[in-house]
Amino acid sequence: MAANAAGISNRPQGRAAVSWSPRVAKTRIRRLYESDARGLLDEELLDDIGTALYLRCRDILTIEEAKYGKVLCPRCDREGVRSICPRPGRARQGVIECGRCGWRIVWADYLRTFKRRQLNIGGAAAAFRRFVREWPREKSPREKMLLIDRLIHEFHYALNHPRYEAGQPTRAVCVNLIRGKLTDVVAFLDELTHGERAAPEMLAARDAWRENLHRAGAWHPKGGIP
Repeated sequence: MAANAAGISNRPQGRAAVSWSPRVAKTRIRRLYESDARGLLDEELLDDIGTALYLRCRDILTIEEAKYGKVLCPRCDREGVRSICPRPGRARQGVIECGRCGWRIVWADYLRTFKRRQLNIGGAAAAFRRFVREWPREKSPREKMLLIDRLIHEFHYALNHPRYEAGQPTRAVCVNLIRGKLTDVVAFLDELTHGERAAPEMLAARDAWRENLHRAGAWHPKGGIP
C-alpha cells in the first residue's frame, strides 16, 4: 500500500504532466506526396503521418473542451482512461483537480501549456472533428491519403464576427498541423507534388485550396498566391 501511494505521489503534477502532440515536419509530408506521385505510396509513412495528425487534431479538440470547462486529465488519458476535471468558474487562479488520480493544475498554468503553439480551434472545428472521427476507421491506403490531403488543405472560416462575412475563409489550417511559419507552410503546401497518378479528388482539393487562399487575401498574411 505504501509503495503504491509512493508511486502515485511520484507521478508528475501540474504543467509537468501536460504535453501536446507536435506539428508534422514539412520534409515528411513532402516524402509522402512524392511517393504518391511516383505511384509507390509509402504506406508506413502514410500511417505515421496520419496518426500524428490525428493526435494533433485530438489535442486541439481537447483544448477547446477545456476552455468550456471540461479539462481532460493528461495522466489518466495516458493510461487509456478518460477522466474529465471540471473547471471551477473562469478565474485564472482557479485550481483544477482530477478526482481519479489527484492531478492538479492552476488554470492559468494550463493556459500557458498551449500558448503560441498553434493549437487554437478557430473556425476549423468541423475539419478537426471530421478527421478525428474518420481516421481510426478501417480504410484503404488511398482513402487515408485522401483524408490527409483534405485535412491539410482545409481553412478556418469566419463564424460570428462583425468584420467578416459568414463563411469567409480566413486562415489556412495547414499551419496548425505542419511545422513552420504560416507564410512558409502555405508556400510549401502550394508546391507539393501531385503526379499524373494523383486522384481527381486531390487535384480538386488543391484547386479549391488555391481559390480559398485568394478569397482570404485581405486577411491572410500571404495575401493569396500569384
